Amino acid sequence: MGAVLVHIDLDGDRPHPSSLSALAAGRAVASSWGATLYAALVVRDPGDRTSADSTGLGRIQAMLARGGADKVVLAMTDVAIAPLWSAVGGAWQGVIDQLRPRLVLFGADSPSAPELGPRTAAKIGARVLLRARASVSDDVELRDRDGGYVRSSDTGAAVALIGGAHATLAGEEDVDLVVLSFPGVADPRIELVGTTAAEVAHTRGALVAIGDEAASDPAVARDAARIATLLGAPLVGGPAAVRAGAVAAGGVVDRGAALAPEICVVIGTVSLDLAGATSIIRVGAPGSKGVDGALPAPIGTSLADLCRVLGGS
Repeated sequence: MGAVLVHIDLDGDRPHPSSLSALAAGRAVASSWGATLYAALVVRDPGDRTSADSTGLGRIQAMLARGGADKVVLAMTDVAIAPLWSAVGGAWQGVIDQLRPRLVLFGADSPSAPELGPRTAAKIGARVLLRARASVSDDVELRDRDGGYVRSSDTGAAVALIGGAHATLAGEEDVDLVVLSFPGVADPRIELVGTTAAEVAHTRGALVAIGDEAASDPAVARDAARIATLLGAPLVGGPAAVRAGAVAAGGVVDRGAALAPEICVVIGTVSLDLAGATSIIRVGAPGSKGVDGALPAPIGTSLADLCRVLGGS
């Protein structure tokens, strides 16, 4: 019987709750099948391996043991960890090649699941179960909401994204540790320019950005501030907008800062690095590719109209 492998994402210095749910499901399946349950995580090589506890890995190992893992696999890499195949895919592929699992599980709500899950299935020629849950019949099986299932009698490999309640830790802390090293396995064609959150904390909700030229008009600046207030959004811009008094000193956006609000109202011409999921509304400019809405009339007129609509008057 092939191994059952669970991919573990970290939430700070702890296993992600969704990964622990996948581990609990993996424990049930592995016990039913008589298979070995591996919990594997890709971590950046700390350089000093004299003590796993020096990087918190000893504590994580103990938690995975209590979650039911038979063996914990640490895949050491020298690249920055990010939930992207371009970053950790090489190391994760090395784990798969080493273990050759029959079943691979991801927590459906874990950061890596949307990208690593389907790519893992493609790499090993496996079928995918979305939002699967463990159920008990003659033996434990996994079923998803679309009717797909995995049983011990099935042939071929499978990848399952496990949904459901978070697991409790009830097992023993004694577990075998396997350390694999995969230096230099990042995709050389892709440069990770940053894996930390943007310094300007606009990662949700709305954002209003005003261009330097627009900010020089006091009426436009006043209406921009009102729109920001009505949306409960910060008003940001460049240094010139600050000097004009339209934007507070703390609202200067660095040209290289990556922003990811749910919606961004852009007034005039502003240089922003926005995530692809952001809905963009341009004021005073025609619509273009990647823009969800536009008010092409003169900026002053468009802002006044928008203030009336948002203010309900």
